[in-house]
Amino acid sequence: MDQLTLQWNTIKLNIVTALTTYGLKIVISIILLFVGLKVIKYAMKMLEKFFTKSKVDISLTRFLISAIRLVLKALLIVMVIQNLGVETAPLLAIIGATGIGLGMALQGSLGNLTGGILILLLRPFKVGDFIEEQAHGHEGIVEDIQVFYTTLKTRDNKVITIPNGGLSNDSIINHSTMHIRRVDLIFGVAYEVDTYEVKRVIRQVIDQHPMVMKDKEPYINIVEHGDSSVNFAVLVWCKTEDYLTVKFDLIEQMKIAFDNENISIPYPHMDVNIINPENLQSQPKDM
Repeated sequence: MDQLTLQWNTIKLNIVTALTTYGLKIVISIILLFVGLKVIKYAMKMLEKFFTKSKVDISLTRFLISAIRLVLKALLIVMVIQNLGVETAPLLAIIGATGIGLGMALQGSLGNLTGGILILLLRPFKVGDFIEEQAHGHEGIVEDIQVFYTTLKTRDNKVITIPNGGLSNDSIINHSTMHIRRVDLIFGVAYEVDTYEVKRVIRQVIDQHPMVMKDKEPYINIVEHGDSSVNFAVLVWCKTEDYLTVKFDLIEQMKIAFDNENISIPYPHMDVNIINPENLQSQPKDM
């Protein structure tokens, strides 16, 4: 009976020792994890406010906050594991080996990651810009630039997701970089119409449009003698945000002005001559 009591006391002592040793570490680790996550969340809010006040580009702000949050959480997990008494060296070695394997398997994703970093550092475009990528002909307003993908919203309200790897290596046209743009138009008129009269009507339409910049002289001149028309090049300047409005307005208003001034706009046509078969039969044959 005494021996059984002694063994039971030994077991209870071991349990108490284990609970005291490891239980305390577990409790401290849980508290450390909880407090650490709260601190990281608070730090990210403060960092976001700092970037906003510093007028850092919103694309770069999102990327930096995401990257810093990821690094801080990884460090927090390592601290929690170390507090539990687990050796982190073998764990880090396993993570490193796994990372190499994943890196080889996810070469495309790593390329997108590198492309995202290059886009945010070199800044060929930013959120809110209207861009056109040349590889697939996609165009739209940049809605978001993430680590791996860039999101565009098209004019007809579609969403296009483009991998950053290809986007960083292809040609990109940024229509929003400059605050003014030139509208290039061509109008064809009949050959018999007076050239100076056409120029006068075109200039009148341009001068009456409120969005056409008046401090930049428009260009109006013959650009080509076509098969059935004389083609006039019309180049005017406007603010970037007014580009489409000016372009479509001038196309419509120029047609109305030509109609009012009886300036004919030719179109391709074909003359067909029908020969009577009886006339062919009545013609003398060659001797």
